[in-house]
Amino acid sequence: MMKAKATLNKLKKNKLVFILAPWLLYAFYLIVWAAPQYESTSKLIIKSTDGGSSFDPTSLLGASISGVASTNDSQIIESYIKSQDMMRYLEHTVSLSSHYGADHADMFSRLPEDHSQTQFYEYYLQQISVEVDSASSVITLNVKAYTPEFAQQVNSTIVDKAEQFLNDINNNLAKSKMEFAKGEHQVVEDKLQTAKRDILAFQSEYNVLDPTAEGAASQQIAFSLQATLAQKKAELNTMETMMSPSAPEVQNIKRQIGALQQQINIQKEGFSNQVTGESLSVTEQMAKYSDLQIQMQLAIQAFSSSLVSLENARVEAYQKLQYLVTIESPTLPDDNAYPKIVYNLVLCGVILLILYGTARIIIATIKEL
Repeated sequence: MMKAKATLNKLKKNKLVFILAPWLLYAFYLIVWAAPQYESTSKLIIKSTDGGSSFDPTSLLGASISGVASTNDSQIIESYIKSQDMMRYLEHTVSLSSHYGADHADMFSRLPEDHSQTQFYEYYLQQISVEVDSASSVITLNVKAYTPEFAQQVNSTIVDKAEQFLNDINNNLAKSKMEFAKGEHQVVEDKLQTAKRDILAFQSEYNVLDPTAEGAASQQIAFSLQATLAQKKAELNTMETMMSPSAPEVQNIKRQIGALQQQINIQKEGFSNQVTGESLSVTEQMAKYSDLQIQMQLAIQAFSSSLVSLENARVEAYQKLQYLVTIESPTLPDDNAYPKIVYNLVLCGVILLILYGTARIIIATIKEL
């Protein structure tokens, strides 16, 4: 028990050692040993072509920049920048691991030589930061490296790859929409061509251009024959009251009436009966041709609607295009941003004081036991 108290008294006398020694060691590391890191910054925004040309003052209350994509679109770019796909692309293009594992980095901040893929990815996330402003959807990209040139190079490479990624998404979406619209339009166009061929085949088979028009003309002829027949019958009745039935004039009128009646019967037979076993009557031809005409009109209407839909799909695909616009190009830092010596030393001192106070409380508690 006496030995424990002696130890506590000794620690009490040298209490400043527990604060100054770690703080001085950390200060020596930051000032002398720690490798300087430079930070390149760029600012991006996703611009959309969607939006009208008219100005609406009330729109200023709900949006800051016209045509700017939503925050969700910006978060997609943020997720892609932080993905392992981006890390592997940077490793392939700019040899990321070679720079972060080189001798110019100190042993505490350097990427281990025998690192795993998971360690490499965690280290990559420590060297980049992506922030999305919820109000303006501006993407701020920061990249740390041990040389200013490499920090700027990595930042530029990330921006170029993110822009290519966004373009690929836009192209694939626009291509799929247009292919679907073109496919539907092709189906409608095929139906229109089929309807045209059916009408041409009908006209060729029955050697008729328009059965409806020809039927109307035949009806007009039949009406004219019936009117002439009625006139001749009236003349015959008049002659029979004044002449003998065997008179030449009466016989001539009778022959004309017979010829007219025979011609009218032929016209009626053409409308109602089949002339041969292989041909349709005029009325049947008119009915079939009318059906073909209806199918043709429906196909034309569908074709016109399909053309409008195809054009709308083309316009919509254009309006949905998005572009990654660089507001601020990747900067070339002229001074190291890390380590932050003053900030880190103050923070370290506060932490050591907190730990020292906690230790004093524990020691005081032990003394009271």
